[in-house]
Amino acid sequence: MAEFYDITKWNEKPWYQTGGTRSKVIVENPSTHKDYYFKTSLKRELKDYKYEYWSEIIASEVGDLLGFDMLKYDIAFNRGEMGCISKSMVTEGRNKLTEGISYLTGYDNTYNPDDKNSKKQYTFQLICKSLKYFQLDRYIEKIIEIIILDSIIGNGDRHQENWGIVTEYSDVVKILEEIAQKRIPGNLAKSIFSILGITSKAKSDDAAKLAKEFHLKMPGRFSQIYDSGSCLGRELDDNRLKQMLTDNSMLEAYIRRGVSEIHWKGEKLNHFELIKEINKIYPEAVKKIVLRVKKKFDEQVIRKSIENIDLKLPQELEEHKLPNERKEFVIKLIALRVQTLIRFVE
Repeated sequence: MAEFYDITKWNEKPWYQTGGTRSKVIVENPSTHKDYYFKTSLKRELKDYKYEYWSEIIASEVGDLLGFDMLKYDIAFNRGEMGCISKSMVTEGRNKLTEGISYLTGYDNTYNPDDKNSKKQYTFQLICKSLKYFQLDRYIEKIIEIIILDSIIGNGDRHQENWGIVTEYSDVVKILEEIAQKRIPGNLAKSIFSILGITSKAKSDDAAKLAKEFHLKMPGRFSQIYDSGSCLGRELDDNRLKQMLTDNSMLEAYIRRGVSEIHWKGEKLNHFELIKEINKIYPEAVKKIVLRVKKKFDEQVIRKSIENIDLKLPQELEEHKLPNERKEFVIKLIALRVQTLIRFVE
């Protein structure tokens, strides 16, 4: 169940930079001195996705119920704004998250995600090649897990900064010492330095200093799944949503139109078509994850979770509750997507 936090009196840390397309700030809980990320919904001139933070919270809960390693998101109120809040996955001075973009550009320095013409380069193949290059191919299954989760919630924004690897600084020192002692191949070492922004060769005496200064994140552990809010019909206005709720053909067409941000050989595919292609190469991984989803999926459990998602919201903020019709839509959407997922790999 989602908790509620009033963070109006928490300490903001505006000097920290955060990525993503939504308004996001880092705040410190004054009681625990732990850092949290607070995010509001996307609102621009022609876009007002006011339910987006609810999508993030629901995705977190549903993913957890289906056995995915999810970062927990709760409800938060901050100086008149509603949003979602998550505890930082890392602790300053001990470890740090390196987002996927660092590995992709470290492997292929011609890849520029800021260039719209390069979007087609963001492929499952590039991700796999990059992970293998950095001797992190054990995490390919984690990427497949994320893609399968996205097919269940309909997330269309799993970009290069929405997955990553966390490494303890002690591991960083070990890697740098391996480089200094020439136990890591030259080309790989050069790419590691590229991530760090280092042009000169590292010496073992410099390992601790370099680790502290540049925060290299390898080999580490794969992060929990985070930033999944671009899903569950967050872009649908109330009238469109009501139509889909009573018209299965419209809803099924909506599901088919949903595509993954991760391309397949330069092409954007429907979530399930992408999984079908991946299944040809990694059938054991896909089968294992989908069978787990099938085993854990219980529509009544999902229904209870979503119907009670805003239970902890204080009475004075009840106007921000998720409308019942939208809850019903999300329940129906998830059930149909899970059924479609299972059919695609049977």
